[in-house]
Amino acid sequence: MASTLKLHTKAQKSPVKKKRNKSSLSPHELEKRKFSRGIVGLFTRLSFRRIKTEGKEFTFLGRTGELDDIFVYENVVVVAEYTVGQPSTEHAAKKNLLWSRIVNNQQAWVSFLCDTFLQFADAFNEGDFDASEYRVRVCYFSKRTMSEEVVNCISDTRFLDLTTFRYFDALVKTIQKSARFEFFAFLGLAYTEIGDQIKDSSNETKAFRGFLLPANFSSFPPGFKVVSFYADPNTLLSMSYVLRRDSWRDPEGMYQRVLMRGRMTEMRKYLTSQERVFVNNIIVTLPGPTMINDLHVSGKNLTEDETKLVRPVTVAVPRASNVIGIVDGQHRVYCYHEGVDVYEAKIKKLRTRQNLLVTGIIYPDSYGEVERQRFEAKLFLEINDKQKKAKSDLKQSIELILSPCSNIAIAKRVIERLNAGGALKGMLQTNYFDPPTLIRTTSIVTYGLRPLVKVGSKDSLFEAWPDPNKHELLAKQQGGRAGANDDLLVDYVDFCVKSINALLLAARKALGSERWALADKPKDRHLTPTLINGFLVCMRLLISQKSLYSQSVYEARLAGFGSSNYKKYKSSHWSALGAKIFGDYF
Repeated sequence: MASTLKLHTKAQKSPVKKKRNKSSLSPHELEKRKFSRGIVGLFTRLSFRRIKTEGKEFTFLGRTGELDDIFVYENVVVVAEYTVGQPSTEHAAKKNLLWSRIVNNQQAWVSFLCDTFLQFADAFNEGDFDASEYRVRVCYFSKRTMSEEVVNCISDTRFLDLTTFRYFDALVKTIQKSARFEFFAFLGLAYTEIGDQIKDSSNETKAFRGFLLPANFSSFPPGFKVVSFYADPNTLLSMSYVLRRDSWRDPEGMYQRVLMRGRMTEMRKYLTSQERVFVNNIIVTLPGPTMINDLHVSGKNLTEDETKLVRPVTVAVPRASNVIGIVDGQHRVYCYHEGVDVYEAKIKKLRTRQNLLVTGIIYPDSYGEVERQRFEAKLFLEINDKQKKAKSDLKQSIELILSPCSNIAIAKRVIERLNAGGALKGMLQTNYFDPPTLIRTTSIVTYGLRPLVKVGSKDSLFEAWPDPNKHELLAKQQGGRAGANDDLLVDYVDFCVKSINALLLAARKALGSERWALADKPKDRHLTPTLINGFLVCMRLLISQKSLYSQSVYEARLAGFGSSNYKKYKSSHWSALGAKIFGDYF
């Protein structure tokens, strides 16, 4: 073990450490304690074991520090840091001096933990892993939104702000222990690194017996392959992923609904009472390396000609996590999750015994990531558009993928950017799991931003955009030819964000930081969707008069706005408020 690594315990006035009275804690300490309890609860439900480290100062490889918590699951170690204040680059960089030593010297760190913390030594001895087989990750939990500057200054650290934490907290309360598969993906851990899989690399693929349906029998585009096979829920739970809206993944590539806890309970009740499998099929996408083999000749891949006929086959999928993408049927798969409810005793047996009918789609080799996302999103919409729950917000999320140049897609990108920096930084509710205290953005996107950013309109920012090639963007929108990373589209979004922020920053100065801040109760707020939309309407009136200004000019014009009676404008009266601002100050 690491005998040269020393532990330093803070001096105590008495041998018996008394608990601090709750009333003696500062508001900051109370807030952090409540936040940390939620995080500990999350890890506990994920079946991690907590190693208490708070208050113990130690030196590891020449760097002295403290840790808030350590959590262990089999051979996975998570070092956890909590903060409820606004994260700063300086604070994170200072912490990273220790974190980087931990991540870059994982075997030595595990040995050090055994020597230093008795609880960890017990967990190590109860397991069956060598120190070299452990995988260590650092997680920085923040109750506040973290800037890109903070995140980008540190590598090899997983950042979870309150929104991401709330997502995982809701997921683990819905599918309980099975949520760990997605959490491992968030940690950047491969299937072969977790638990006993780290000791066995012999089974590199998972084989399913099924049938091949060639493109000429399925009407899919040339090069696509469609297979049908049966898979047990336990395998699907460990190898699948879902592109859920409002998850931790790239928000512009997500479209499916979050798992509904009530629906999950009803389906688990059905499984245990009826004791039969759901008969409708699950629609998935399979990874490129999936092999279609001759059923009767082990390991023999089918030739191109042989794939043109309907025939029984073996479908060999790379054995890994997050390789089977569920397009439709996520509730039917995840209702078999590993839970702690009254249904678990029966479902535990069904998880490996029952089989679900799966239809798998294999893309042509020529399909890139963007083409795959568009195909999956369109397929999902085709399947779900006739159902009541495929509502407008879901369609808007899909539109970001299918039509990134549409006016609503541009408006949604702009609201994300406004929340990332400027006058409204961290104040907008752009995600289902954002705290409810933030400003809701549905009406801002629909009634304020969409007409303001509309491509081709005479009273939108498109008219004021000085780019000489801007009409190419209109042509691309009409032809549906622009991608999310199209240079013209990116430039236009940048122009919109900068122009809007110039006006809103001036408005913030006119109101004062106290009134611009978010009061605890929405009824006490000065900053509301109505006020924000009022300024966006005012900007459209300015554009119609060809009178956009710099931030300094806006500040001069709006100098008396703080004393105006803007609070009398409620709900959807933003048009009247916008006209009033324009008439009085411009």
